[in-house]
Amino acid sequence: MNGVWGFAADRKGEGEREAWFSRELQGTESVTVPHIWQREAEYVHYCGTAWYEKSFRAADFSGEGQIYLCFGAVDFQARVWLNGQFIGEHEGGFTPFDFDVTQAVNLEGENRLTVRVYDPQDNAEIPIGKQGSWYTRISGIWQDVYLESRSSCFIQYAHVHPYIDEGIAAVRMQLSEAPAGGSILELSVTNHLQTEQVVAKVLVPASDVRIMQNVELPDAVWWTPEQPHLYDLRVRLLKTAGGDVVDEYETYFGMRSVEFSDGQLYLNHKPLFVRGALDQAYYPDTIYAAPSDEWIRNEIRLAKQMGFNLLRKHIKVEIPRYLYWADRMGMLIWAEPPNVVKWSAQSRRRFYDELLGMIIRDFNRPSILIWSLYNEEWGLEWDLANDKEKQEHVMAMYDAIKVLDPTRLICDNSGWIHVKTDINDYHRYYVVPEQHDEWKSDIEEYMAGTPEANYVKGYVPKGEPIIVSEFGVWGLPSVKKLKEFYGGEPSWFGNVGDDTHREDFKNPLNAEAKFEKYQLDRIFGDMENLSVHSQKRMHRAVKALIEEMRKHPGINGYVVTEFTDVEWETNGWLDYTRQLKLGMDRAADFNGGLIVMADRISHNLWSGQQESWDIVISNHDLVPLQGVLSWSIEGTEAAGTLKVKAGEEALLRLENAISFEAPDVPEASFYTLKLSLELEGGRNAVNEEELTISPPVQIETAQAVRVNPYLMSKEFGSRLSDGGMVLTDTLMDAEVVITSVLDEAVMEYYRGGGHVIFLAEEGDRLSQKEQFTFRELVQGESWDRTSSFNYVDPAYFEGVPLQHEMGWEMEGLYPDYVIPLSNYNKLGGTIGRVVYMFGNENITETSEIISGYFQGWLGQAGSSLLVQRSAGGSLTLTTWKLKDNYGKHPIATQIVNTLLGKCRKQ
Repeated sequence: MNGVWGFAADRKGEGEREAWFSRELQGTESVTVPHIWQREAEYVHYCGTAWYEKSFRAADFSGEGQIYLCFGAVDFQARVWLNGQFIGEHEGGFTPFDFDVTQAVNLEGENRLTVRVYDPQDNAEIPIGKQGSWYTRISGIWQDVYLESRSSCFIQYAHVHPYIDEGIAAVRMQLSEAPAGGSILELSVTNHLQTEQVVAKVLVPASDVRIMQNVELPDAVWWTPEQPHLYDLRVRLLKTAGGDVVDEYETYFGMRSVEFSDGQLYLNHKPLFVRGALDQAYYPDTIYAAPSDEWIRNEIRLAKQMGFNLLRKHIKVEIPRYLYWADRMGMLIWAEPPNVVKWSAQSRRRFYDELLGMIIRDFNRPSILIWSLYNEEWGLEWDLANDKEKQEHVMAMYDAIKVLDPTRLICDNSGWIHVKTDINDYHRYYVVPEQHDEWKSDIEEYMAGTPEANYVKGYVPKGEPIIVSEFGVWGLPSVKKLKEFYGGEPSWFGNVGDDTHREDFKNPLNAEAKFEKYQLDRIFGDMENLSVHSQKRMHRAVKALIEEMRKHPGINGYVVTEFTDVEWETNGWLDYTRQLKLGMDRAADFNGGLIVMADRISHNLWSGQQESWDIVISNHDLVPLQGVLSWSIEGTEAAGTLKVKAGEEALLRLENAISFEAPDVPEASFYTLKLSLELEGGRNAVNEEELTISPPVQIETAQAVRVNPYLMSKEFGSRLSDGGMVLTDTLMDAEVVITSVLDEAVMEYYRGGGHVIFLAEEGDRLSQKEQFTFRELVQGESWDRTSSFNYVDPAYFEGVPLQHEMGWEMEGLYPDYVIPLSNYNKLGGTIGRVVYMFGNENITETSEIISGYFQGWLGQAGSSLLVQRSAGGSLTLTTWKLKDNYGKHPIATQIVNTLLGKCRKQ
């Protein structure tokens, strides 16, 4: 029944009142079902009623048995007529349903099928996921439609419970009604797509609507990601043994088990470490359904290539074809139903119906290891920790699903506080390098250190594995390539989500105008170059985030946000068109089953500095660790090797494995630490770390700047002097004033033609800062901040190793404050009320922006280093953390010296 249908929007909701179903639908346009009406430009924003109509002939069906009309999924409510006769209705946009149309179908002539689809604008009480709230809405007959012939007694489903140790597939069958006396069920098992060789065959009397039968599989092959072996199961209902076939049902399954103990997941009794990606399964053209099987296979191939072994299908019931290929290709799946928003009796019923429909449909898929119930309390109205009714509701749902499916694990409330769960998972968003120390502390002290803090009061953890199931950082895609793919700007450039997701940084439409306004064109040239550096920043960040988790034995796995970009949300390792982002072709170096890492590392070195670093090997594949480790600092003579002699440890730390003296270098520059692990048997792993090495700073007398460290600490003044600068007692004797105070004396000096460097790293904690206001960046965990981008114009600091996107060279120097250029909001007070604050876009007209900050699509912008000029003078303001790092941190020292030198030259 797929193919060309007639389609008509019913914007006034008059079709049923006027009985459109009783005659041929008027004023239709032709569409291809499966069909999502938001794919059409005219209907991108349309919610409401639409009608579908198809004419067909049913001559292939005999007059025997029953004819069922089957829908894969219709979003949201479907009311169905056949030849003007009402057949039935269904609500729920993700799971299959069917109707008996035997009495209504015309076997000899033409049939007219009419479907009224209603998708309400108010979606708070329907399972919706992120469609319409974050991204494009989904409405229509969006999955397959077909007719099927059945007997009056037919097999509704056959669910297989695999018992791998016993080699038994326990098959639980549900019939539509009690079969006639003497009926037999014949169960045949073959290897997948190999019907000629029967592995096992069993006959069992069929005497009830529910029947359970064990099928012994000799030498059963277990399903694993490495060897995803599938079995086909055919169940036939026979009138008698060897008699006529009444009904036939086919499915497939895999022999695998999943369990946990003492914080460790086990797949088929072998330790399993999750390396997952959150997958929202949106597509650039087809929106919610994969364009083809090849597209799906390519996605899974890319996921495996990048080192992933699991995809968390985020608040969406995934389409059957995707799950089939996950089963075939060995990609683990964490399944999760679409959420509702409102807590009500109706929304709970609808949610539970959709959850049950998902489990019943997908029960036999071996790739699915975990069912989620809720995500971040969406649908529980974010009060689970204190609401006993909701806690009891979640516990009851856990118990009910565990009875329905004891073969899988259940996560009760992914990412936030848990009530009753098999997975203790967390959603923790940090940016690195900026928050590297905070991230390490969050892992060690919070997630792994106090797991009980992630449960409601009164619940004691029972060894549930700890999985960080959301974290990640943004990387902007190529706008040019997106426009080429779409032939222009796609509709979602204007953000088609609801008002809760319309912040400026989520709107690509105005990004190019902001690119010029904030002077990014001077620093990056064009948006394409900016996207390159944004992706470099993303690669650096997710590498470090993952490696810190891989170094900690208490973390059993992780799921990064996310697999692909989705419309405006650009934290995917693939862009929206499924192209690898920069560096992700080497993602397996830090995300594969076997990786090698350096730890306790200093990224910025002085020549002659003595260093001793650890090597950590994360061995998810549990291979014997026997081999040779080699390391070198590229472009220098620093290098070494050592033998590795260990067993199959999942985590191995080699303390002080790398010891060296930072080599002499002619000038400050970037260097790369290269690591290579070669194991006996051919396995190997490589990795690298970014470094800077700088020679000692020597200021010649002729280059020395006369500096007045106005109201600065004596220690800071001493470091300036030790660095070769000449300190003055008065402002008037100085070539440059460096200070953290903008009082009248300093401003008079500036207005009179003097040069001032304002070290404003304390932001609004400074009591004298003239007309400058500051925005404090969010400290600690923050989803919004993961979209952030700190940048600098390296050309301004000639000879200092700085990257456009700011990398590890800025470790310890990143600002906590910026000067806001655009409006922003922050949480204030003890109850976290939103406080709306204002930026100063005029600064972009009066200042030269040397370094800045933005979020997402160039929103929430600020500056961390700018220059303003008076008649003959200059005021350089920076919020970089330079005061305590000058004279100690190689890059901080060179930055301050460069700023002083620039002021002198002016």
